[in-house]
Amino acid sequence: MLFNSIEYLIIFLPLVFFIYFFLNKYKFYNAAKVFLLCASIYFYGSYKWDYVYIIITSIIFNYLISCIFKLNIKKIYKKFSIFCGVASNIIILLFFKYFNLVIEALNNYDYNHFNTMKIIIPLGISFFIIQQISYIIDCYKENVKEYNLLDYALYVCFFPQLIAGPIVRHQEMIPQFNNLKNRVINQENVFIGIFLITIGLLKKTVFADGYSTFVSYMTDNQIYYNFYISWLLGIAKLFQVYFDFSGYCDLALGSAFFFNIKLPWNFNSPFQAKNITEFWHRWNMTLIRFLQDYVYKPLGANNKGIIRTYVNILIMFTIMGIWGGFNLLSVLYGFVNGIFIVINKSWDSLILKIKNYFQQKSVYNKDYENIFIQKFIQIKNIVIAKTTAICSTFITFLCVIIATQILTVKNFNQLTMLLKSMFGINVSDSVMYIKNLDIIFMPISPISIKLNMIVIIMSIVTVFFFKNSIQLAKAYSKSDNIFYTFILAIVFIFSVLSITKGSEFIYFAF
Repeated sequence: MLFNSIEYLIIFLPLVFFIYFFLNKYKFYNAAKVFLLCASIYFYGSYKWDYVYIIITSIIFNYLISCIFKLNIKKIYKKFSIFCGVASNIIILLFFKYFNLVIEALNNYDYNHFNTMKIIIPLGISFFIIQQISYIIDCYKENVKEYNLLDYALYVCFFPQLIAGPIVRHQEMIPQFNNLKNRVINQENVFIGIFLITIGLLKKTVFADGYSTFVSYMTDNQIYYNFYISWLLGIAKLFQVYFDFSGYCDLALGSAFFFNIKLPWNFNSPFQAKNITEFWHRWNMTLIRFLQDYVYKPLGANNKGIIRTYVNILIMFTIMGIWGGFNLLSVLYGFVNGIFIVINKSWDSLILKIKNYFQQKSVYNKDYENIFIQKFIQIKNIVIAKTTAICSTFITFLCVIIATQILTVKNFNQLTMLLKSMFGINVSDSVMYIKNLDIIFMPISPISIKLNMIVIIMSIVTVFFFKNSIQLAKAYSKSDNIFYTFILAIVFIFSVLSITKGSEFIYFAF
């Protein structure tokens, strides 16, 4: 079952909403939580029932591990338990993601021949595994209150965030399920939920799906030999991923608001970032939060010297690549982003040293007492700051496009070909023209491949100049304007009518 389906929007979500609050109204609180858990498992299983036993087994295993830390036993046994718990989760994740890749690598040698297995990656395994890793680590550190199995299972399985995040913590979820105020219908939260679901649908059905045909055709047919096509493919792929994933998160947050559950925000206008470090603090924020707390800080963060700091950053982002993908290209993607951040931090450090040097060398000038000169200097500094900010944002955007191309291709040969074409090395002449507001490439196929310019322009305006879903939702919740509600209804109907059958979210593959 998909968020962007009539079945979910018209049947599943309203039905679960009314039954859940009906049970709470008559104070069947545990029954309401059991029902919500069963509904979440049904939501997960409706995609493929073979996955259900995996997530249930994972929940039981990790809950039993967490119970060990409540026992009055020696610390060495607790250390051994946490090691086994974390290692088991990581092995399970790596098995599903990388087993066949390792076997194929071994088969390149003539010594032995191993048979690959038809392993299907369970839906959302990357997300529910690391949530449970964070839980058992917090239990080991004695940072968790005592929760029963029902609360824990609902924390892991709550359907809005189960498949593709955002990645949540126990302390921000379980207390919300047990809060009596959250067991009655909140009209304001329902309206915010409708607003976020509408925005999420618009992002998915109009923007993300608007790029999918173009991106799929270019990658399936390996059309990487043209300078203009390669850059347009990079922009289209990046926007497709952003609107798809952020659209999913908006739908997830909106669905959770129906049940008075506030999930953490996951995107904060990432393309308005002034550098790559800021970009990753705005993109998939809950993942970066997890990696900082459970990888970067335990490694020493930035407390052990500049070289160690850079190494820790590279390790953190390489692990992000391993977690997010299922091939060596995804590992490279994480490593390259780590390199970009190291370069960014080195540059910032150099600029700071240069500024400090000139400040120390500067001599007081009486001319600065002149008010006109002071005003001129002030205006000059503002202009320089604005220009620098625009250039920094543009450079960051280009870096993100280049990094995203790693995830666009299927192997390293295609990546080399694509990057060469992006930098004008051994490329063909342009075969691009514009007709009826469509960018058309001819004659690369029997039928022309079109990319609507309106979608591109709207995407650029949206990501660089519009407020994000967080800001819009807050503004909408505070307003009492029937005109906004009317516009929202129009957008919702348009988005629903734009739903295409079987249009899955990209991050379902992770």
